[in-house]
Amino acid sequence: MQARGTGRGRRLGLTREKVTAAAVEMIDRDGPDAFSLRRLAAELGIEAMSLYNHVPGKDALLDDVAEWLLGEVDFSGADTGTWQQRLRAHAAAFRAAALRHPKAFQLVLTRPTQSPAALKNIRCALASVSELDLAPRELVQVVRAFAAFIVGTIMRELGSVVSVGSRDPEQARRRLTEIIATGDPLLVSVAPHLAAADHEAEYHYGVELLIAGLAARVGAPYDHGAAPADSGDPADYDDCDEPAQTF
Repeated sequence: MQARGTGRGRRLGLTREKVTAAAVEMIDRDGPDAFSLRRLAAELGIEAMSLYNHVPGKDALLDDVAEWLLGEVDFSGADTGTWQQRLRAHAAAFRAAALRHPKAFQLVLTRPTQSPAALKNIRCALASVSELDLAPRELVQVVRAFAAFIVGTIMRELGSVVSVGSRDPEQARRRLTEIIATGDPLLVSVAPHLAAADHEAEYHYGVELLIAGLAARVGAPYDHGAAPADSGDPADYDDCDEPAQTF
């Protein structure tokens, strides 16, 4: 059977890892909707068919991109401190990675994955609250509740979903006028806040609301967003990098 492609990619030293890195760079620049194997091949200086020597197809490459981006999330600060501090650190690490790759990270948020990097993310979140007196099913529900908020708020921040509020002052003024024009007393009473968007403040408010609610659920004092002091001996805490035996 004749091999696909010309072999130029191999002569150029291309590997699946290098193809993935090039795809990340292109999607970061142009967005996922503009991505195609043909355009990627042109940037790499090879024929489109030559890419099939390295990846099975576009979907597989996009999965590789999502895996690569998840691997970029730095959870090093999420395995020390109290459980409340660890939850904050985990959420902050995930959001920071998304903001570093605002276009490409949409693939992480919208593509289902069971990759090792995804399971590491899940394990790190579970480890953050594993000391709480919760049944295994509820631990999973807690993590999923946090994940739903984090993914949703990041998608709104990156412009991946429709949002009433806007960070653009002119758009915010137009939306304010439209909301007031409804004449609805409740909408009018919150109109200035509904028309504008403050992603930073709304992200922190949501995280603290979830942590405060979980603290109330387990009968623990809420620390009101206290920053970590002496994190103690890391051996006292479940390590995010420890191989997950339960998956």
